[in-house]
Amino acid sequence: MRRGLLCVIALAGISYGTFLRAENEQGASKDISGVQVQTHFLQGHKFAEFGMYDNAIDEFKKAIEADPNFAGAHFELGLVYVDTDRLDDAIPEYKKALALDPNHPRVHYELVLAYYDKGMVDEGIALSEVYLKDHLDKGNIHSLLGALYIKKGDLDKAISEFGKQIEFDHHPEMGYLNLGMALIKKGSEDEAIQAFKKSIELNPRNPRVHYQLGTLYEKKGMKEEAEKEMAMYKGLMGQ
Repeated sequence: MRRGLLCVIALAGISYGTFLRAENEQGASKDISGVQVQTHFLQGHKFAEFGMYDNAIDEFKKAIEADPNFAGAHFELGLVYVDTDRLDDAIPEYKKALALDPNHPRVHYELVLAYYDKGMVDEGIALSEVYLKDHLDKGNIHSLLGALYIKKGDLDKAISEFGKQIEFDHHPEMGYLNLGMALIKKGSEDEAIQAFKKSIELNPRNPRVHYQLGTLYEKKGMKEEAEKEMAMYKGLMGQ
């Protein structure tokens, strides 16, 4: 589930006429319309938080019907579609949200992630590269772009992107894990070991990195080191 506490963010970002205080004879109807949009939006968010997805979809659709330019409602509807494994429906909603609000704080990431999950590698790479031209420090996008490059088979670019994930301090412990996995695919096993070790230094309680390091040690014939890492893995997994 990818939902976050977006109500305040989304409402703060609404700048449409429906929420402006009217200064003419149509002001009262505009205010009523704005209240309706806000009510449907907040109700949809509440339904989504409790896993009542059909109800949430209905409410977000009503908010969009009342104000088709409400980027936040399109985005939230996309999130619900992802939560219900409806990527084909989520992607158009994210694209609408992006077109309406290019500065939305999360829509680029979620759309790229949807492209990744859908196997739309070229679309995900293109969107990421355009976004990063003006937002170079977004480590989460670098991380996704690295994963997309792995899917595409471009390991050098993947390694570069995971390096930027680390550089811009977006969960660097995971960045080193990602980097290690890419280096293994490239055949650079000694460098991969160093990347896994750095990941463990930052977060020694991630079982996955111990498993990957132990497997790599075993492959290289380093039995004692492999047993130690596998013991750590089993301990963290409660085995």
